[in-house]
Amino acid sequence: MVFSASDPAQTRLAISLEENRTLKGRLEANENTANANAIQYHHRMSLIDQQLKDALALSRQAIANVSRTARLEERLLVLEEDCAESRSTVASLKLEIKTLKESHKSEVEDLTERLEREKVGRAADSEPLLVRIHELEEKVKENNKMMKDNSDRLTHLTLMLQPLWRRMLLDAARKKIYEALQKCDWKEVRAEYSPDGQLLRQLRAKDVHLTRRALELIWDGKTFRAAGNDAAHDAPAAEVHLGVTSVGGSNREAFDDIYIFVYGSAAEIEE
Repeated sequence: MVFSASDPAQTRLAISLEENRTLKGRLEANENTANANAIQYHHRMSLIDQQLKDALALSRQAIANVSRTARLEERLLVLEEDCAESRSTVASLKLEIKTLKESHKSEVEDLTERLEREKVGRAADSEPLLVRIHELEEKVKENNKMMKDNSDRLTHLTLMLQPLWRRMLLDAARKKIYEALQKCDWKEVRAEYSPDGQLLRQLRAKDVHLTRRALELIWDGKTFRAAGNDAAHDAPAAEVHLGVTSVGGSNREAFDDIYIFVYGSAAEIEE
């Protein structure tokens, strides 16, 4: 359609059409910008959500190794609820964007600003959650280290006490033998018998069945008895202190004095 330059009405109509085209172009540009911002926001929130999921999965795996699992899992459930709430909020915002684009295109720019503010707010909300997850992971590491230290200490104690247990076994066997022979103690057995067929036959007559090698170890067993003596007299100070703290009554103070005398001042005693 061709307009005459001398016709004011046609000129205004042309200007109005041009303004409408310009406004339409701006509206479409704003809509495209809003869509791009919404997609970018959704992508960033998906990344944050995935990071939270990964962090929560790692926390669950670590928490399963400690004794306070139940209490930590409850805290993680709270974090999951917060994440679920964040995802629900994002879904609601997406639905609101769709509705606004269809019915109120002129409000897209305002909605974009709202989305930006929500994104900043959600990022700020996620930061304390990530910090808390890190704190829980550090506590799990501390508990795992404590458990390993206790396990190593138990292993050391077990190895240290094994010779003593063997010594106790030999002493218990001597006691059963002199009781079976109706003697007062092991010295009477050694004075009356020798570790040969005579003692073995006498024991079998009393329904005590031992091999010759077993009887030799009970009779002599110097190597095992010496190892037991070493174990009984060579415990670390920390383990000796555990034995002192288990004493009750009026003897406790006396044992404390002895411990200080042997190992150092009271300030050096490890509780």
